[in-house]
Amino acid sequence: MSEPSPALGELLAALEKVAPELEVSARQAEIQRRAPDALGALMKRARLGMAKVPREVGGYELHPAEQVDYFARIAYLNPTAGWLAFNQNGSAGVLGATLPQAGIERVFAEDSPLMAAVSAPTGRSQKVEGGYRVSGRWAYASGVHVADWLVLATLCDEPPGPRFVVVSREQVELHDDWHVAALQGTGSVDVELQDAFVPEELSASPFVQLRGGAQYLKLGYRGYVAGENVGFSLGVAQRMLDEVAKLARGKKRVLDSSTVGERGAFQQELGRTDATLRAARAYVMSELERAMRIAEDSDAALGAEDVARLGAAVGWATEAICRAATHLFPYAGAGALHLSNPIQRAFRDLLGSGQHLVATNETLDHWGQALLEASGETP
Repeated sequence: MSEPSPALGELLAALEKVAPELEVSARQAEIQRRAPDALGALMKRARLGMAKVPREVGGYELHPAEQVDYFARIAYLNPTAGWLAFNQNGSAGVLGATLPQAGIERVFAEDSPLMAAVSAPTGRSQKVEGGYRVSGRWAYASGVHVADWLVLATLCDEPPGPRFVVVSREQVELHDDWHVAALQGTGSVDVELQDAFVPEELSASPFVQLRGGAQYLKLGYRGYVAGENVGFSLGVAQRMLDEVAKLARGKKRVLDSSTVGERGAFQQELGRTDATLRAARAYVMSELERAMRIAEDSDAALGAEDVARLGAAVGWATEAICRAATHLFPYAGAGALHLSNPIQRAFRDLLGSGQHLVATNETLDHWGQALLEASGETP
């Protein structure tokens, strides 16, 4: 995109005002294994959860390509905040686009509500008078400890198929099972709900859009969260690159008179990593711009080939970013192993981001299959 939109400029300006505070809470979140309450309040104040919400609901409806840089900056400052902003924006955006007006008035009554969400439909909802009875257990509810609302995907009996339900944090049981090597501060615990009533206005079909533009239902799941997911990986990788480069300028190995930064091998790896991050960013942003042009020019969602093409960009970019940045880790030496060191945190969180369903290399399988099918067509 040629110039940043006013929406992106406003969001980044608000983010920079709280940047020092975001930095301070990064290690605290890991120690607590969840986002501190102060971090949740800070995210509300900077409206970090409203970037993807439709303008009709008071959000910024940021273009998917611009989301890459926005979420990268949050993750650079604080990976926990970056991952929570990723999760909260995705769920808030979908709710803003699909929730009935009565539900909008409840959920968005307070400016910038914080949300957690689980998109895998591992619970069930049963139609009853006035709403649904909901039961189930859901994994990876990132940020639920500071969330006002929780968005859960269910399988419904009437109408048959998937359905979103929205409940308050107080309604669910939290399981203290987030003992992990990466993304430690996100508090992505399991949540459970048993025979809870959810009113009709706090439920929505993932296939019926009531407001907002083309990004919500036309790009497919991976396309919708592409800017958030790749942005997170980019931001964490850039932080790792900057921290290692800063360290290398003065770091010397035992019995070595030269600094790590003076080694040609390190300089080449640093240059290769930077080039890879730039290439991944440009590739994903280009594909997001292309996908949005197609979606905005059509009444239908993207076709299977375009979905596969966009998904491949996300999968390849994430894999390339993770591989390139992690090659820098050995140059940081044993000091980078300390839990207080942002280099080891970036290293772990970067690998964690590559484990997300959105970034799986199966996306490249799908794109390769599409290429094979296209090659068999008669010219």
